Amino acid sequence: MWRNFTHCGVLYAHVPEVDPLTSPPAPRDAAGATAEPATAADPDMSAEAVRTRIEAARIKAENELIDYIRSHADAIGFPGELGVSRAVNGICLRVLTTRGNGAFDLIKDVSDFVVA
Repeated sequence: MWRNFTHCGVLYAHVPEVDPLTSPPAPRDAAGATAEPATAADPDMSAEAVRTRIEAARIKAENELIDYIRSHADAIGFPGELGVSRAVNGICLRVLTTRGNGAFDLIKDVSDFVVA
């Protein structure tokens, strides 16, 4: 089926690592992701605990961004095939379409979500 498509595009978006206990809660961004609020209930600041918290927060942000990208593609009626998944410290968006503008417009929208 992919042979019917004539245009493709790939975008890698880095999702930064932030410790939710030491960072102030972020306002909801365009992708819907928010930082977890800092709490005194988890004061463990050992290197392993911090690393685990940071990784869990990054994975949560990546998953929320992936869900938002898929919802956005459905909302705009993206005319092609879409693949979006977690990658090393970020997400990877892959598109196939019959129009270059379709691929470019979606990639531009997603880059705007990530930068905002």
